[in-house]
Amino acid sequence: MPGVPADERDCKPLLSTSVRPKERPDRPAPCRLCGGPAWWNGWRLVFPVVAALVTGALERWELPLPLAKCSRCRHGFTCYPDGIYPRRQYGLDVVAGAVASVAFGRASAAEAARTTGAGATSVRRWLAWVAALAQPCDLVTAAAHIDPDAPAGAGLAIVVEPRTTTRSRAALVLAAFEHLGLALVHRGLALGARTGLGRVLGWQYATHGDVYGLVAGVRHFSSAMALGGRAGGP
Repeated sequence: MPGVPADERDCKPLLSTSVRPKERPDRPAPCRLCGGPAWWNGWRLVFPVVAALVTGALERWELPLPLAKCSRCRHGFTCYPDGIYPRRQYGLDVVAGAVASVAFGRASAAEAARTTGAGATSVRRWLAWVAALAQPCDLVTAAAHIDPDAPAGAGLAIVVEPRTTTRSRAALVLAAFEHLGLALVHRGLALGARTGLGRVLGWQYATHGDVYGLVAGVRHFSSAMALGGRAGGP
């Protein structure tokens, strides 16, 4: 594109598309709002970019999501399979990988974007979102409570320089999520994610229905929530 530096141009990778089958149990889970029984109410087709659980390779899914409706309060809701997070075109493992390449690997936002198919602006938003998502000490405290033997510095985490930039703060938060995510795995929880960010936020959604979004939903993760409390609770 004329006038745009080469390192800022979007170079979209060619992602393979995987068509996923329609899958759902006989009946949906009870309504999260009132606990009433629900019934199936159709499907919604989405196209998330996800990281394969074993290899980490990125691919785009053509994914039908089952829709349900509460027979008591009439609330409609979407049922998400393991590894698929609400309100996101790019999965949490994809986000964590891009943020890690900037925060730990010192890649530019444009360089990180080329590996995901997202734009550099999206990567910068992800970096700021992760940096403000939690206090690292809260996550490490929760990990120690859940599993005192969980090793630190695993997964995406490496030694981080003690700076106060958004990049360095995102690195600290991401490293702490890796620590807490590994503690959950050591406790025997089956989590459909490969990164700490994906494991912890996916677990919190499956447990309480809390969604951490860039512009909506819960905005900050606390140790009380990790230990079983609700968003905004004590």
